[in-house]
Amino acid sequence: MRWIGKSGNGWIAAALLVSAHAQESDVPLMRPDEEKVIQSQDQSFNQVLETTLAQAAKSTVRIWGKPVRSRKATMLAYGLVVGKGTQVLTKWSEIERFENTLHVQAGGGESFKAEVAGVFTDEDLVLLNIAIPADAGRVIKDVLVPAKFSESTWNYGQFVSAPQPDGKLGGFGVVSVLERNLRETDRAHLGIMADPDFRGKGVKIAVVQPEHGAAEAGIQSGDVILDMDGREISGLQELRNALTNKQPGDKVKLKIETAGKERSVEVLLTNRPIYGELSPNRLNQMERMGGEPNLVNSGFSRVVQSDMKIQSNQVGGPVVDLQGKIIGVTLARADRTKTYLMSGSAVADLLKGKAETVAEAREKMESQRQQLAQQRRDLMPKMRLKSEQGKKPMDPERARRHMSDVERLMGRINRELEALEGRNSR
Repeated sequence: MRWIGKSGNGWIAAALLVSAHAQESDVPLMRPDEEKVIQSQDQSFNQVLETTLAQAAKSTVRIWGKPVRSRKATMLAYGLVVGKGTQVLTKWSEIERFENTLHVQAGGGESFKAEVAGVFTDEDLVLLNIAIPADAGRVIKDVLVPAKFSESTWNYGQFVSAPQPDGKLGGFGVVSVLERNLRETDRAHLGIMADPDFRGKGVKIAVVQPEHGAAEAGIQSGDVILDMDGREISGLQELRNALTNKQPGDKVKLKIETAGKERSVEVLLTNRPIYGELSPNRLNQMERMGGEPNLVNSGFSRVVQSDMKIQSNQVGGPVVDLQGKIIGVTLARADRTKTYLMSGSAVADLLKGKAETVAEAREKMESQRQQLAQQRRDLMPKMRLKSEQGKKPMDPERARRHMSDVERLMGRINRELEALEGRNSR
């Protein structure tokens, strides 16, 4: 194998070894001689990256906490040393229930007590203050090195990696989706649920949700959306596409067909409900293939998506490019193919904002939990499709399909509730 660039940091070599590592991880059947070659390549790959990760590892720490009624501490997450070396940024949901027993451990094994300085609930991050002994002197400067973010531009297919505090490789992958907003409540919403079985022109409305724009505009169940702002709506996907660049607060003009007659209405777009889109139960099972995802793994406002494989208790540390520059942090393991990262510029903007106290963060989480619980109680009656007067009731097969939709949406809400309630139960 020919290495390209200093310390083997070339794209060709990295790509080849990524392929080798993927084979080791994913191929179930392998001859002993093949496995030996793969292991040798994997070791070479790790050794090459350790040189690249060496500097970033000095800004990486482990976060430990002690469970109630336990003498043994648990490794909760990784963290990134920021500020003047006396603070650490890490993942809030992973450390929250241990807030009074937190310790930060550097790569050389040095351990320091830590306490919460502020919480950024919306991005599931927390800033910790490190209690550094007065007699530690200048030694600490070599142990807890503040991270310096590079202003490098993120690109599709860009190779990224994550160090462990001891300088070894924690995970690697390539960028698959550039920065985007995953927060569903920031997206524009008409206030309707479509009939997925409708096969005619346009989108037939199954349910009009109260307190949203469609209801205020007088749109009713059974109406068909034919056009939005002069753009013909051929089906549900076209309606989604038409809303992609819209923001809550925007107004759209819809051409509606009601009982065979067309009319125009103006609708004020609102924020999407908190429960978001349907998510099949099968997807929930697949998310756990290849490793347990983080409880909080969505709803972030500025994330870059990667296929990096990393353990759920190793998020919160730095993301490094091929030159060894810190370009962001690991935010969440979402499923077997997705890990979410936050760029250095997004982290810098976050740290400039106002953090919440622990009490404020928990109050916000409780409010969200109550909203989800109320939506779960309200969901069933809202999803029932009322048969039009004088027409036959819905046939059993169609009813089963709609019930399946309800179950999937209920499953999504239940998982969101588990993510909120599980922090206190694990």
